[in-house]
Amino acid sequence: MQRTKTCFCVALVLSFAVLTIPAQSDDEAEIYDLVNRERVRSRLVPLAWDDKLARLARSYSRQMAREGFFGHYDRNGRSVSDRSREAGAGRWRKIGENLFMVTEHPQFTVLSVRGWMRSASHRRNIQDRSWTATGVGIARSRDDQIFVTQVFVSR
Repeated sequence: MQRTKTCFCVALVLSFAVLTIPAQSDDEAEIYDLVNRERVRSRLVPLAWDDKLARLARSYSRQMAREGFFGHYDRNGRSVSDRSREAGAGRWRKIGENLFMVTEHPQFTVLSVRGWMRSASHRRNIQDRSWTATGVGIARSRDDQIFVTQVFVSR
């Protein structure tokens, strides 16, 4: 009888470990690191990682992938500030986002940051001195499109 209980507990622990979702994927971490490298190169302070902002970014990337659209406003006209308030992503004085979409590519993390740095408005977001924290979220659609959202805040 005792042996059965032990096996059940071990199986329960293993099941929990498999179902645990990481706070940050490797690709999200890479984009975060690449953006902070760009900031340091511009003599700016690196941004802090924020799990609430990452969940907000991930949720929006998933929504765009699922609903087949790409833009700073969702189909209900909500912006990043609207979505942040609705999700309870914390208090902020200023908020912004960068978006990127590409068909499956092995170097999409590098392409996203490179593309942002080549765009004046996206580069301004990355190099904004007032940002203090960020989160990155990535989702893939069924037709192999990759959606990347990065949310920035000043607190």
